[in-house]
Amino acid sequence: MKSALLILPLLAGCGSMLADGTPTTAADGSRIYSITSLYDGESGSREQTIRSMDIDARNLCMTGYTLISEEARPIMGPTGGVTSSRLIWEIKCDKKPEETPP
Repeated sequence: MKSALLILPLLAGCGSMLADGTPTTAADGSRIYSITSLYDGESGSREQTIRSMDIDARNLCMTGYTLISEEARPIMGPTGGVTSSRLIWEIKCDKKPEETPP
């Protein structure tokens, strides 16, 4: 994964959203980003993180987006137990509609 750029903090469990600082460009010209957020094991924290990442993806793309992939990676503590998880989305921003001349 390319170096991450902190876009904006969010309150979702204990997370902050990170986005790939250099998006790739799809064949149709749309941008593809990888965004990441942390969440803890509290009840509902994953769902809150998903809602927050949806808002962040819309703000990042400035249009709609398509979720290409989703991956959850556990973060292990010193005793071997899962302390939190990292949710990773790969999103494709929708192309902005062409402006039609008046």
